[in-house]
Amino acid sequence: MARLGIVNNPFNPSAKMKPRTLMTALVALVAVAIGSVATSAHAADLQAALSSREAYVGAPIMLHLEVANASSHDEPTIPEVRGLDIQAAGPPSRSTQTTIINGRRSSRTSATYTWRITPRQAGSFEIPPIDLQVDGQVRSTRPLRFVATKSETGDLVFAEVTGQQTEIYVGQPLTLTLNLWIKPYHNNEFDLTLSEENMWQMISEHTNWGAFTERMTELAENRQRPGGKEVLRADSQGDERAYYLYQIEATIYPKRPGQIEVDDLQIVVDYPTRLGKSRDPFGSMFDDDFFGGMSPFADRDFSPFRRNTLSVTASRPVVAEATVAPIEVKPVPTAGRPADYRGTVGQYQIVTQALPTDVKAGDPITLHIGIRGDGPMELVQAPPLAALPQLTADFKVANEPLAGLVEGDTKLFTTTIRPRREGITEIPAIPLTFFDPAKEEFVTVKSEPISIHVSKAERLALDSIVGNANPQDRATNPEASASPTLDLQNYTSNDALVTASSQANWPWALVIVLPPLAVAAAWLMKNHGHLVSPSGSPLQQRIRAARHSLQAADSTAEVASVANGFAAEVRGSAPSAQLNQLVNLCDQAAYSGSSDQQLSTLKSQATDLLDQMAQAATQSAPRSSAPRFGRRQMIATACLVLAVLAVAVPVASHFAGQGKNEDALAQAPAEPQPAMPKLSDQQMSVILAEANEAYQAGQKASAEDAAAAKEDFAKAVTKYGQLVENGVQNTNLYTNLANAQLQLGATGKAIANYERALNHDASNWQARNNLSIARTSLNGGMNEPQTATSLGSVLSQTAQKLQAMTPPLVTTTVCVTLWLALCLVLLGSLVHPGRYWKTASISLACLLLVGVGVANLERLTTADEPGAIVASQTAVLREAPGDQFPAIGNETLKEGESLDVLKVDGNWVQIQTPDGATGWVANPDVELL
Repeated sequence: MARLGIVNNPFNPSAKMKPRTLMTALVALVAVAIGSVATSAHAADLQAALSSREAYVGAPIMLHLEVANASSHDEPTIPEVRGLDIQAAGPPSRSTQTTIINGRRSSRTSATYTWRITPRQAGSFEIPPIDLQVDGQVRSTRPLRFVATKSETGDLVFAEVTGQQTEIYVGQPLTLTLNLWIKPYHNNEFDLTLSEENMWQMISEHTNWGAFTERMTELAENRQRPGGKEVLRADSQGDERAYYLYQIEATIYPKRPGQIEVDDLQIVVDYPTRLGKSRDPFGSMFDDDFFGGMSPFADRDFSPFRRNTLSVTASRPVVAEATVAPIEVKPVPTAGRPADYRGTVGQYQIVTQALPTDVKAGDPITLHIGIRGDGPMELVQAPPLAALPQLTADFKVANEPLAGLVEGDTKLFTTTIRPRREGITEIPAIPLTFFDPAKEEFVTVKSEPISIHVSKAERLALDSIVGNANPQDRATNPEASASPTLDLQNYTSNDALVTASSQANWPWALVIVLPPLAVAAAWLMKNHGHLVSPSGSPLQQRIRAARHSLQAADSTAEVASVANGFAAEVRGSAPSAQLNQLVNLCDQAAYSGSSDQQLSTLKSQATDLLDQMAQAATQSAPRSSAPRFGRRQMIATACLVLAVLAVAVPVASHFAGQGKNEDALAQAPAEPQPAMPKLSDQQMSVILAEANEAYQAGQKASAEDAAAAKEDFAKAVTKYGQLVENGVQNTNLYTNLANAQLQLGATGKAIANYERALNHDASNWQARNNLSIARTSLNGGMNEPQTATSLGSVLSQTAQKLQAMTPPLVTTTVCVTLWLALCLVLLGSLVHPGRYWKTASISLACLLLVGVGVANLERLTTADEPGAIVASQTAVLREAPGDQFPAIGNETLKEGESLDVLKVDGNWVQIQTPDGATGWVANPDVELL
């Protein structure tokens, strides 16, 4: 049987429900209601309100914006409204309110922002909706409207602006005077009249002083105020009445023609309407601090020693409408205006100063320009130096406006100019053009010329030492080709962007050392017998062995056996008669038999016969064809040893010195360097192209414009340096960088980078050639002094001349080929002395010459690398790391000098000079390799 079930529905009044179930439903409904109320109470809320819907012009009202129950929100901003001054009234105020109702706790947090809104004109205003992002959603307030009216002055305040001139020009200084009349307030109840000091204090802080703001700020900083005096003035009805007159002066510089306007000037006075006693005796605004003594409100019956308790209890804002006397501002005439005029009006003077005055072409000169005058100095502009042909004809000038520094009535400008060529004797006078309103004409004043001395640039001086580097000049002048010339053609392909490891020294060492070793090995094999058997020839050795065997024999048969064996070994190399006699004697004794006496006699005869053969072999040894260690072998061996030593000693010393420098650099603490962004391949290609373009531009300009050339070379150095800092290291890039530095005049830095280029490729002839010339230029155009009688000096000079006159591939090929050929000739002379001896004897001197010459070309063979290069002309060797330590007086460091690095300590390097002196040098003054 099916059973009918009844479901209790709490939302159906007619449904039957158990009491307990009904109570549960009611509790659930209450919980849902309370939860919904709590949810709505904690929802973010945004409200805006004005402190008043009516305002007076010049009197502020407050705008409040409350953000409640927001976990996050943006900073609110108020849109600008024409005719209103809107200013924030400080940081927002934050509050938290906790409420407990029927045991349930709820919290409300809020942040209230406040603005001060001051109407500057009468009318109706509307604050537009304020949009604010609250908890990820944009919420807006409703627009707010209010009205502003003027408070009738009732002849209480008058303001008038007058000027000393009635006609001026734009930019001409104009002295304005603000005349402010305030009617004294008289209180009938206390029969008191406020003083001029009291009435000045009634001026509201919301006053906008306009052109007089700077003067009022100055007075406030000095705790001063304008003085007032009581005068008579006609009111609007024409009746004379007493007023307090305050006068404030200010100087302005009109920026546009027309009538003078003071629309931004608005004087607001909180004019008193009632006085009363203050409840707080210390709350009176008219205390001793305010008046500086007894209150002016003191009644005759009051004790003068009692603090006055009267104060202004009511006031209303009064806004003064300022009138302006007619002053016409005229524009500066355009007729006859000079091209260098920059809007300066007044009367001015100009002076210049330059440092240094003895420079080389292209070097910077700091030019100081001072302008003094009676106009607005902050508006004065520097003369357009780049537009002055008398200056730009001889100097490179930056085409950028100069920023100046105002000091009183003077404005100072500083810039850098560079002489374009040698022989310039002065910096021309710098003109300054201004409009003189007194004369109503343009006036040009000039500074005094400055005498200077400009010598030849570093790059041009280098050319004069090493000869003209132009290939066309070498073609027309054969004598010029005999001198070393600079090769300043840079690598432009992207090969300069491929990082290459430093060239290893062992291939060159193998090429130089292995051939002599092969010759030595051949000689050892040839003379092995002499070295191993110092007792005699092979025949003599066999004779001694046979004698020893005879002494050990016990029978005539054994003696015969020794004799036959000896004869078989030495047949053809010993005298046949003696050999046959010995064999026959032994055979007869063996067949006939013998006693012990006969055996002893036979041994004695055989021994004597062997001694005769040994003597005969000794006498005939010099005439035999056996190998011997004679005079020729001794001479060849001595030359070979000298050649090997001439090469091995420089190689060994190079590795020893290089290891010392590397150890010193390895022990140096690593300085923390900021992480540089890695350049992409495309970026590096662009930078390389820009560097090459700047370098080529510098080469084109170097002949006529040293200043422009140095700017281009400096740009090229910067670009090449960016690639090096990005990790690109190869001989081509280092050579490019060194070439640019050499032409820039940084010879020490150029030498360092030529060294780096050779470290990556010892056969880089261009780097080697330019390095030699750069070092020569630092020695005043003279090579290092050499002893004329020294064979090593002659060979070294010869090798250097050959090196400078021939391309690197030719030099390398000739040296290596000649070296190998001479070693092969010597090897052949050992194998076939008769056939090769004449050729070998002629080549021995050449062999020694090549050995010493290659030894002097250390960089071609071992890529010798110093530890550091002096990169500055002002490097100082000090006793300890620090500028505060004394310099080593008898030691001077020359730019480009090679140094050994002993230790690195931060920005200081301990070095050892070539003469053995040690000291510390600042890191910027040396280039670590």
